[in-house]
Amino acid sequence: MTTSSSLPSGEFRLFLQKVAMQGFFALGLVEIPGAPKSGINLGMARSVIGDLQMLKERTEGNLDEGERQTLDKYLSDLQLQYLAAEKNDSGEKEESGGQDDFSEEADPGK
Repeated sequence: MTTSSSLPSGEFRLFLQKVAMQGFFALGLVEIPGAPKSGINLGMARSVIGDLQMLKERTEGNLDEGERQTLDKYLSDLQLQYLAAEKNDSGEKEESGGQDDFSEEADPGK
């Protein structure tokens, strides 16, 4: 097994990209070559968003500016795409009151 063609490990931004790609895949925004096309999985996407939110909270104050911006960007992109997919999947939900479900105050784990 050769490691020269392997992706580098230990790079935080690459780790964030790997996690975020799981969310984009769950939302049907990226495809895996050779894999059958799958439908949108809102539960999986929401789980990935929750994981990134937890990571943001747990690493607060420990990231350099580029790492923080990368995490914020993936998180906001996934949240926006999730809300769009949810709207397309089930139409407007009046029970949400126009607010997104991703605010830290809405976290039931707190």
